[in-house]
Amino acid sequence: MPAPSVELRPIPGEYVIAKLPATATALPSGLLGMPAEGTIVSITRTPQELSIVCPVGLAPVDAEIDGPWTALYAGGPIPFGPTGVVTSLVAPLSAVGCPDFVVSTFDGDILMVPSQSAAQAWELLAAAGHTVA
Repeated sequence: MPAPSVELRPIPGEYVIAKLPATATALPSGLLGMPAEGTIVSITRTPQELSIVCPVGLAPVDAEIDGPWTALYAGGPIPFGPTGVVTSLVAPLSAVGCPDFVVSTFDGDILMVPSQSAAQAWELLAAAGHTVA
């Protein structure tokens, strides 16, 4: 079965991946306000951490930070039934050692790569059969 092909749209701006302790009880101010048009914020709590993906300018000052990252939206909605969508996105990047980070939402997936690797990543994704808008 061939790998799924999806349309990828750039998400404006640069992002960080921030880690706060699992015991954090308050979100940094500004994260839940209306983000700039087209930007994203993702907040995930696990027993080990509070992980936040946000624009560079909203990075929590007391967090462990990685970035900057650039993002593409594999939008849909993508139904829950098809398999291999995320694999089809990360496999071409993994084959050349390009780091990636994926945030999944109800309707789609956000693929992130280090900003300095973005141009190469977009070329690899296009060569793998994806459409990079």
